[in-house]
Amino acid sequence: MGSHYAVELMRAADGPWERREALVHGARRWTYGQLARTVRGIAAVLRSSPGARDGVAVLADNRPEVIAVQFAAHLLGYQVALLAPGSTYAEREELLRHSGTGALVSAPAHAASARALAATTGIGELLSLGPAPSCRDLVAEAAARPAEPALPAAPAERVRTLLCTGGTTGLPKGVVHTHGLYDALAALVGAHGLALPGERRLVCTPLSHVSGHFALPTLLSGGTLVLHDGCDPGAVLETIASERINALVLTSPLMYQVLDHPALSVTDHSTLRCLGYGAALTPLRRQRQALDRLGPVLQHIYGLTEAGVVTLLQPGDHHADRPESLAGAGRPVPGMRVEVRDDAGRRLPAGRAGEVWVRGPSVMAGYLGHPAATEEAIRDGWLRTGDIGSVDASGALFLRARKNEVIMLASGARVYPRVVEEALLSHPAVRAAAVIGVPDGADGERVHATVVPHPGRALDPAALRAHVRAELGQDSMVPESVATVARLPMTRTGKVDRTALKDLRASDGN
Repeated sequence: MGSHYAVELMRAADGPWERREALVHGARRWTYGQLARTVRGIAAVLRSSPGARDGVAVLADNRPEVIAVQFAAHLLGYQVALLAPGSTYAEREELLRHSGTGALVSAPAHAASARALAATTGIGELLSLGPAPSCRDLVAEAAARPAEPALPAAPAERVRTLLCTGGTTGLPKGVVHTHGLYDALAALVGAHGLALPGERRLVCTPLSHVSGHFALPTLLSGGTLVLHDGCDPGAVLETIASERINALVLTSPLMYQVLDHPALSVTDHSTLRCLGYGAALTPLRRQRQALDRLGPVLQHIYGLTEAGVVTLLQPGDHHADRPESLAGAGRPVPGMRVEVRDDAGRRLPAGRAGEVWVRGPSVMAGYLGHPAATEEAIRDGWLRTGDIGSVDASGALFLRARKNEVIMLASGARVYPRVVEEALLSHPAVRAAAVIGVPDGADGERVHATVVPHPGRALDPAALRAHVRAELGQDSMVPESVATVARLPMTRTGKVDRTALKDLRASDGN
């Protein structure tokens, strides 16, 4: 177990980094010294709050105080549960019922939901990040506390964080992480990791999600986080130019919105060195487009809420003229091991496709309140990711699909959605595409495609099917049905919502 990440950060914030800019949120700019003072004030309030000792939950958008609350609670050895603002009430209630949380901290805009959650889950203390009815103002109380030069810090082994899965395969579950996640993130500083010392990083994905945690190496290396409450592509481009942003992470669909924005061609993005993308398999056409419009800045991140960062494909490994380089997910980060196994759990040789299993310090301790799901997911310290992929002789990982997204035809053949989606996206009228399996009697599935046309372009299903047949040369991969929509449904974490697509197809009566 490494040293306590928050202790190390506070030590630097009180010393050599005191006057450096740490956090930017709108017009607010915090130095590391101000962050350290706020952390100490919040910790003093939490330490005097009996309910907080049973765990602190946070329901808020991206703002500096969310980071300060997490650091303060971890310094005290209190569990932290991060609730996604975009989650449903049922999802929040599910996490809190299993967590034993005694104090709920919310942004004023979420105070009504916090009060309702407290009533149904028995949480005894409500605090807010500003004035809100029936809540103690944590920010005001922390500011009024006498300055404490030092805080007694709990040992690193008491650090415990609860994150919520994205919910793409059912009701989201709480994921329990220990300090191993922070040890792994702290190791990702440097040219081969997530952050360079002193960089400026834009954060427009939720701090409550694991992608928000990927910003932590920037703070641990003395850099600056610029926080957005959401991902508006125009605001992202404006901020890259005005704040001289060096790095950011986007889900693949959010990256497409930035690439398609008309302001991109007139935006100064010369300071950008790294655009991390992931959370979905990215079409080669889009990767080439990003390289053409932004330069050699792409960094593919393969990670999971349950495992943190697993592999990285660095900017120098993206080559527009080598499709095989763009198809890869990179190599394991330090401390992580990756194997591909068959359905019986046997390791497969290089080049063979199977389920990706991972092991390392950032793998979760388990699913909160779901022991059977934990036992199914973790075998002898190895996490079954549910992703299908292969590794080559050098150890590089190549992903193909989620295991539950592979389409099983009645003939017994398997169809990987990404292959068909790539063929659809090569048609000049198709802007976006998603492929799913729909029931085909009792014996299997058939291929169904949902496509988004480019503005002003008409899509002929028969022509699209002929195009896929010409591209792939296999009738089994040709969609038997094609639907056209204005936009693909997305989950709150920025992935294509394939469950919603299946519901939509079922509602059509086919």
